[in-house]
Amino acid sequence: MNSKVKSRNVLNKLSKESRDNLFKLGKLINMDKGEVLFIERDKIEYMYIIVEGYVSLYRNSRYGDERVIFICTEGEIINEVCMQDDKTSIAAKTLSEVSLLKIYVKDLDKYFTKDYEAFRIVYNSLAHKLRRLYRQTGNSNGTFPIEKRLAARLWKLARDYGKDVECGRRIKFEVTVTLLANMVGAKRETVSRIISRLKKEKIIKHEKGVLTVVDMNNLKSIV
Repeated sequence: MNSKVKSRNVLNKLSKESRDNLFKLGKLINMDKGEVLFIERDKIEYMYIIVEGYVSLYRNSRYGDERVIFICTEGEIINEVCMQDDKTSIAAKTLSEVSLLKIYVKDLDKYFTKDYEAFRIVYNSLAHKLRRLYRQTGNSNGTFPIEKRLAARLWKLARDYGKDVECGRRIKFEVTVTLLANMVGAKRETVSRIISRLKKEKIIKHEKGVLTVVDMNNLKSIV
């Protein structure tokens, strides 16, 4: 896993005592791939932390299209804003089988009162996510060619969530054309054509949702 992704792991940053107390406070739940955890404007009373697996955070456009904002993984908090408002401003869907730590928000007040360092780590998690959003917004200029946007996203997915295999770097969760289209804000047909071209040029392999970047340097050069 990439060092930048590891740096977002809240659970690893907590002391053993703080982590143990947090797990005692919450409850572990398991979800299958493709399940929706919550949608926009849902009223929820829990904070969720990923223990294992991958979750997509997305919003729906006024036309009903999904727009993926973040991919989250092990140790990341899905919904820090629950501490400020019990209504969600984003939706969450699992990209793989997922294990989550579910913590009642009202129980967190007492926990943070006794453990300021844990509060600071969670606060920094939210600040870090906000900085990521600023950068992402700056890179999502509509005049930036779709091919470059898609190449950049594929490269980052392979860097952050990939594992080295014999033929390249394979992304650990299922990557469909629909998911990629939702990530770059493009039509599915357009993304499909670009993926086909990248496959012909032997830059990537993509079959039945398994995406492997064969040539990371070549892919990056497109950006």
